[in-house]
Amino acid sequence: MIRAATTADLKDVYALISESSQNTLDYQMFARTYISQLENFDHKLGIYEEDGQVMGFVGILCTWQLHIGKRVAETKELVVSKAHQDKDIRDQLLAWAEQLAKDTGCGLLTMCSRLEHTASHQFYEENGFHKTYYRFDKDL
Repeated sequence: MIRAATTADLKDVYALISESSQNTLDYQMFARTYISQLENFDHKLGIYEEDGQVMGFVGILCTWQLHIGKRVAETKELVVSKAHQDKDIRDQLLAWAEQLAKDTGCGLLTMCSRLEHTASHQFYEENGFHKTYYRFDKDL
């Protein structure tokens, strides 16, 4: 079942994202950011849960983009626990995020993905996403 995330999900979401992240995540900073996103109208956070166990998480940020001319939902996180990746949880979370984006007036759903995640790229393309730009990062 997918539902809106709450403050009670903080530790489970931290564990999920830490499991898939290439970075060591500072828990205190993560907690502040997570709570801030829960309180922000433009952030939409969803949890996939079965029998009280959090197995997946999705986070989107809905903003108006001047260069696009419409409200855009940027998928910031889409993660499923490694122990449950054989299920269709990712499909359900993506469908939930897409519907929520539509419901909040977004005309476009975007997704960034690491270059090495080729299986994910195939999944996104199979779900109607198109490669449209490169993202460049610079450590500060």
